[in-house]
Amino acid sequence: MSQTDEKAFEAYAEDILLTRGGWQLAASAEWDIERALFPVRVHAFLQETQPTLWDEMRALHAAGLESLLINALVKELDLKGTLYVLRHGFKF
Repeated sequence: MSQTDEKAFEAYAEDILLTRGGWQLAASAEWDIERALFPVRVHAFLQETQPTLWDEMRALHAAGLESLLINALVKELDLKGTLYVLRHGFKF
């Protein structure tokens, strides 16, 4: 493999993202094809960054929380776009 081909560039970019960018590899089984996201990762992120709110939502929605939350997120992404949701969040 030459250092100037696309595969070398992709490998280099992936290495930078994983070692310095805070990215994590994910199993393809985690990928929700219809929704184009990693639902388990979304839940884990919200639990880690907003534990009090997560506990409140869990108390209100019980076992249905994950599904309701992902559906609300996907709806916002479709309506407003990824960049908007990343910048401003979404209401649930």
